[in-house]
Amino acid sequence: MILEGEHIRLRPATRDDLAAYTRWYTDDEFRKYMGPPGDALDALQSPPSDQVQFSVELKDSRLIGFIFITDIRTAHRQCELGLVAIGERDCWDKGYGSEIVRLALSFCFRELNMHQVHVETAEFNERALRCYGAIFPHEQRHRQWVWEDGRFWDEIYFDVTEEEFAAGERPS
Repeated sequence: MILEGEHIRLRPATRDDLAAYTRWYTDDEFRKYMGPPGDALDALQSPPSDQVQFSVELKDSRLIGFIFITDIRTAHRQCELGLVAIGERDCWDKGYGSEIVRLALSFCFRELNMHQVHVETAEFNERALRCYGAIFPHEQRHRQWVWEDGRFWDEIYFDVTEEEFAAGERPS
């Protein structure tokens, strides 16, 4: 399944994407925000049954990132946007992250029949905080949850229900 947005598309991730994913994980700043490459690279090579993995392309088919929908719990109708990444630096701060998240949420609610979707990020990830804060109406804080750069940081948890997403509810 391919999900088309205004500027980007989400398509199923394949092993052919591995070289780009690996290259992105050699970037220190990318790795700071995404963590070690194990989860993404392992999942791409051997996809878990409770995940849907998309690679992100611009409309000209240039691969720029990925999003993995993880911890899909059909009985409880919940899942997580587990990995959301733009690996190409020249594509940072252009609004692609928001478009990726909105397309993925639409997929989660319409195709996977989820009731609630959540995403988490460390408080030092300002791009993710701006993106998620503009889309998800609810947030919680896990205090001093992440160790990075010699100190503890809070982890911020965002969630949205299918009704809130359908109504276009945004944070006040």
